[in-house]
Amino acid sequence: MPGSIDSHLQARLAMQPPRTGSGRRKASLRTLIVDNYDSYTFNLLQLLDQDQLDNVIVIRNDQFAWPEFEQRILPYFDQIILSPGPGRPEREQDFGICTQILQTNHIPVFGVCLGHQGIGWRHGAKVTYGPEPVHGQIAHIQHDNTGLFQGIPQEFEAVRYHSLVVREQDLPEDLVPTAWCLSFPLITTDNLPKENATPISNTERALESKVLMGIRHRTLPHHGVQFHPESICTQFGKQMMNNFFKISRAFYKSRGRRDAMPELPDWIRALSVVPTRTTFMPSISSSRLAYKDQSSQYSLLIHALDPTIFPEPEIVFSSLFLTGPRSKAASWWLDSARQPHPMSRFSFMGGVETRCYHDQISGQHVPGAGQAVIQYSTLHKEICIRHYHSQSEVSDIKKIRMDDVQAEEASVGTFWDWMSNVMAGFGKQGVETEVVGPNGEQGDFDGVPFDFFAGMVGYFGYGMKRESLEGYHTPIEQQCQCIGHTHEDQVCTCDCLRQPDASFMLATQAVVYDHVDKRIYVLGIVNLHAATPLQDIGTPVGFSSREACQNWIQSVSQSIVHLANNGSPTTETRRRSVIATSYTNSSKSEPLQAKQRYRRPSSAGLVPPFKVDATEKDYLKAIQDSLNFIHEGESYELCLTTQFRARIPLDEHQQGDPQDGTQFQGDPAYDLYKILRKLNPAPFSAFLSVPTAHEDPVLHHHDPRHFNDYSSDELVRKLVILSSSPERFLKIGQKPKDEGRTLNNDPVSLSARTVEMKPIKGTIAVAKGCFCKEDEGCGVDEQEDDDSSGHADEDDIDQDQSDEKFSATGAPMARISSADRRRRQSTRDRCEEARKREDQSRIDSLSRNIKERAENLMIVDLIRNDLAHVCSSESVRVPYLMHVESYETVHQLVTTVRGELYDHVDNTQAVRACFPPGSMTGAPKLRSVQLLDALERHVSRGVYSGCLGYIGIPAVAAVSKTKDQFQRKVRSAVDLSVVIRTAVLSVEPSKDNEGSSALVGDLSVGAGGALTILSDPEEEWREVLLKSRSVVPSVLTYLHRNAA
Repeated sequence: MPGSIDSHLQARLAMQPPRTGSGRRKASLRTLIVDNYDSYTFNLLQLLDQDQLDNVIVIRNDQFAWPEFEQRILPYFDQIILSPGPGRPEREQDFGICTQILQTNHIPVFGVCLGHQGIGWRHGAKVTYGPEPVHGQIAHIQHDNTGLFQGIPQEFEAVRYHSLVVREQDLPEDLVPTAWCLSFPLITTDNLPKENATPISNTERALESKVLMGIRHRTLPHHGVQFHPESICTQFGKQMMNNFFKISRAFYKSRGRRDAMPELPDWIRALSVVPTRTTFMPSISSSRLAYKDQSSQYSLLIHALDPTIFPEPEIVFSSLFLTGPRSKAASWWLDSARQPHPMSRFSFMGGVETRCYHDQISGQHVPGAGQAVIQYSTLHKEICIRHYHSQSEVSDIKKIRMDDVQAEEASVGTFWDWMSNVMAGFGKQGVETEVVGPNGEQGDFDGVPFDFFAGMVGYFGYGMKRESLEGYHTPIEQQCQCIGHTHEDQVCTCDCLRQPDASFMLATQAVVYDHVDKRIYVLGIVNLHAATPLQDIGTPVGFSSREACQNWIQSVSQSIVHLANNGSPTTETRRRSVIATSYTNSSKSEPLQAKQRYRRPSSAGLVPPFKVDATEKDYLKAIQDSLNFIHEGESYELCLTTQFRARIPLDEHQQGDPQDGTQFQGDPAYDLYKILRKLNPAPFSAFLSVPTAHEDPVLHHHDPRHFNDYSSDELVRKLVILSSSPERFLKIGQKPKDEGRTLNNDPVSLSARTVEMKPIKGTIAVAKGCFCKEDEGCGVDEQEDDDSSGHADEDDIDQDQSDEKFSATGAPMARISSADRRRRQSTRDRCEEARKREDQSRIDSLSRNIKERAENLMIVDLIRNDLAHVCSSESVRVPYLMHVESYETVHQLVTTVRGELYDHVDNTQAVRACFPPGSMTGAPKLRSVQLLDALERHVSRGVYSGCLGYIGIPAVAAVSKTKDQFQRKVRSAVDLSVVIRTAVLSVEPSKDNEGSSALVGDLSVGAGGALTILSDPEEEWREVLLKSRSVVPSVLTYLHRNAA
C-alpha cells in the first residue's frame, strides 16, 4: 500500500549523514527511476555516468499515492525512467503511478519493456501477444538512427525479456516506430498454452516476424524500447541512456530553461529505495579502522600448526567435534570435499563439544568457549537461543519474540536486523587478533590466508524470503496453526522447530584447514570482560580468559598432532560393519584387505523408500501452468521445485576404545555424510548437526557411557544438514587475485569488501559407462547415464587380483594370456577415448544451448540488480560469463558476478538484499516467488533453496610497535552456498517393534529446474530426477550397507 512521504522520511533520514563540502554546484539532470518491482531495474544505474548518478533516486511504483507524489515529489525532477516489470500496463497493481506519469506532458519519459508498453497503451495502442514469448535471448536491432538510437550502428545486439508487445500496425498516429527486430521462432505451438492462444497464425510463426522494438511520441518527450538496454549482453546501452539525457536537455532548451540544474535536496534523496550516490554514504563499517586506544571486549588467538602436521580432516572432525544422538551439543564442518578445486581451498570445523585425549595426552578435560545455537521462525517471529556457557555446563534455552525486540528498538524489525546487531557487538572496535606460529613465534596477521575468524555458522532457509523480499506477503496457506507458540503451557511440535527458517551456531572456536598450503590453524575468541554478555544474545560468549583459550588451543593442537603421527584416531575404533569398512580411514599399518566389487545403485527413476511431493503428473501440470504464466508476461523464468522424501532408520552405535575409557557415541547421520562426500564431493560440502529447540524430554534409555554433561540418557531431536552443493551463493572478502583493477582501471585495495556471486544455470550429465562399439567388449558393465561409476578402478575391481582364476568347484581355470590382457586393455583405452569424446560433446552442447544460456543470462542480470542494492553500481561486473564447470555427476553453466560493497552496508544486510538466491526463484524475483508459492501448493521448501555457510566477525591486527596504531585493516568475510544437492535430516526418537528406543530420520532431498518458454516438460522432469541423483544414491548406499 502507498505510504506517506513523512513516514518514509522518518525511517530513512536517520541513515543520511550531513552533506560534505560547501555551496551548490552545477548538477546533472535530476532523474527519477520508477521501479515496477522488476529484478532488472537497478541495472539501469549501470548505464549512468557518475555525475548522472549523483542526481538520481529510485522509488517503487506504489510507494506513494499519486496526489502526494504529484505535489511534493514530481516537481523536483527533470526526467523519469519507467522500469521493466511483470504483468501488463493496463493493471494498476502492475503499473502503479506510471499511468499518471504518462498523462503529464511537461517531463521527458524513457520507458523500458513494461514502461515501453505503457507508453504505447497510454497513447492509444493495444498491448497484445508477440509472435512468441522471448526471454533471455539476443536480437539484432534495426532502427531509424534518431532519438535514443542516434549514432548507434544498425543490427546491434540487444537482450529481449517479454511475452507481450505493441504491434506497429496498431500504433495511433501520434506514435512513431523507431526500432525493429526479426523474431525467429525457437519454440513450437506445443510450448504455448492451449487457452488464450496467441493470435499469430502458424504460417506467420513458421516464418520470421518483424517485431516492434522502439517507439516515440510525435510531440511529447516520451520514448520507449521493448528490449532491455541494461542487460549484460546488450550493446550500446550507455549510449542510449546518454541520448535520453540529450533529448531531455533539448526539450528544456526548446522551452527556454537554462541547463544549470540544482542538486536534489537531502529529504528527496532519503526517499530512494537504495543509495545511488557513494559520496553520500556514512562510513559505519569501513575496511580500515581508526584506532584511538579503544579497548575491544574480544580478542582472537590463532595458532598455526607445523606444516608437517596435516591429518585427514575427516579424522580430525570425527575425533574432536562429532556428537552423538544423545548429545545436545552442536557440531559443524564446512567441508571443501572436492579437491583440488579453485573454490575448495579452506575447510572450517568446530562444535560446542570437544573431545580430548585425556588419558593419553592431557589427563583432563579442557573447557571450551561459551557459544550459542540460534534458531528462528518467520511465521511466529520467535528466536530460540540455546546457550552453552562452557563445555562443562548444561545448556539452557532463551526465547525472544521479535515483536518485543522491535518495541525496545524500532530499527530491529526482522531477524536480519537482529543478526546485524549481534555481529555489530563484535565489530564496534574490531576484534584484536594475535597470530602465533608452531614454535610460539609471533605471526603476521596479514599473512593469514583465510578470512573466517569465528562467527555465525549455519543457514538461512527459503522461508526467510518473508523478511527479505520487500512487498512479499505470506499467504494464509503457509500460516502455522500450532498453539505451542501462543500458549506457554502447550508443547510446540510443528515444523517451525523441527526445521527452523534460520539456524546458526555462534561459533567462537574452530579448526581451519588450508588445502593448498597444507596448513592447519586452531583459533578461539577470548572475552576480555568475561561477565559481560554479548548484545542481544544475553549471555557471555567466548573463552572466559586468555589462559583458557590457550589451554584449549594447545589441547586441540596436541590432539591433531597425535592423529597425524598415528595415522588413525585412537579414540575411534573402526566399526565392524560394512559402513566403517568402506568409509573409515585406515592406518597404513593395517594388512591389505581384499576389496569387494560394488557398484552404486542407479536412481534413474523414483526408487523406494523415496516418495516425491509432486508426482510426475502433478509436476508436469505445474510446468504447464508455469509456461502459461510466462506466456502471460507474469514472469520471465520460474524455478519450479519438489522434494524427495524418505523415512530411514538410523543405527545408533558406540565408537572409540572401551579398554582405554574413550568410548563415545557414534553418529549415524555422519556415517551417511561420509558416503555422500565420497560419492559426490563438492566445493561447498557441509555437515551441520544442531539440536532443535524442544525443551521437553523425549525418550529415556539408560546408558552410562555418555561423555560429558551435554550427553544424557535422552535421545535428542536434531536437525542435520548433509550438503554437497556445487554452487556459491555469495562471498564477501578480500579482492580476488584474478582481478587487480576496477572497471575504471584503478588499483583495488586488498582491504576492499568485494562481494561475489556464482549462479549455476544449465546442467547436463557427465558421460559415464561403456562407449564401446557393439562388437567390442571392454569388460565394463554398460551403465545408464547416471552418477554410477564408469570403468573399474582400484576400488571397483574383482576380489581376486591374480591372473589365475578358479571355477565354482575350485578347479583352476585357464590363465589369461598376455596377449588377451593387452587386447582388453586396448579395448578399454578405445572405450575411454570414446567416453571422453562424448563428454566433450556434451560440454560443447551445453555451452551453446540457447535455452540453458537464456536461463543463465536471466539470473545473471537478476544478480547484478540485487548487488546494485548494496554495491556502487559502477563496481558491479561480470568477469566470467557462462563458463562450464564439471563435477562428479554433472557439467554446469556457471557465471561469476562481483561488486564492491558500500561502507554503510554490513555483511548480514548484504546477504538479505540478495536473498533468496535468484537461481532458485526465477525473475522477476518477487512475482516469481509469489507464483511459485501456488505452483508448489504452498509446500515448504524448508532449508532447501536457501543458503548455508558462515558470516564471520571482523578482525584487526593486534597493536604492536610494528603496527600503525592509527590505521589498521579490518578483515571480515561471508561465504554462503546455495542449498542444493543436499539431504536435510530431521532426527527423531522412536520406538521399534519391541518397544525399545530407536532413531529414525525424516530425510528430504530437494530438486528442481528453471523453466522458460523454451522448456520441454518431459525433459524438465528428467532433469529433476538427474539432480536428485547427486544425493539419493548415497542414501540408498547407506541403507544397503547398513542392512548388510
